[in-house]
Amino acid sequence: MTAKPAEPFRLAWEDQWNPPTFEQLMAPQKEQHQALLNTLLERLEGFEGVEKSIIWHGSAWKWTIEFTLTTEDGPTSEPMAYFVPDPESPVFCMPFREEMIALLPMKRLNRYIRDGIRGAKCAVEIHWCKWSPTAMTEVEHLTDLIKRKHKILTGQTKPTKKAAS
Repeated sequence: MTAKPAEPFRLAWEDQWNPPTFEQLMAPQKEQHQALLNTLLERLEGFEGVEKSIIWHGSAWKWTIEFTLTTEDGPTSEPMAYFVPDPESPVFCMPFREEMIALLPMKRLNRYIRDGIRGAKCAVEIHWCKWSPTAMTEVEHLTDLIKRKHKILTGQTKPTKKAAS
């Protein structure tokens, strides 16, 4: 009788057939990133109406933490943000439509944020802005952007003359 070969070790993030917990996704993150990422995700989830869920997003993003916003009118049509917990290179992603970007005060945003928006890939009329924060100041700037997007999605930001034209 031959022994069955051992199953190869798979990170919870990669195992499509076994939905992981939030803790299992965060455990393999590098120690220096743990506090930053937890702070960012806690702040995002702290905004009114924002809920997180863990969704399988295929072979590129694998198990991803998706943040959705529910307003008085119901859930928004697109997620507010994503966190891809790749242990080698974690990615925080915020999708923006062109009209949302027009409402942002680009000149007042930090360069870290502006570069992420300007360098974003655009697919299906959505700009996929990505960042990998490595310092608390970057988390602060991302928190400010989250706050601005939350205000846009909840109708608290009015179009400016420039954005309306």
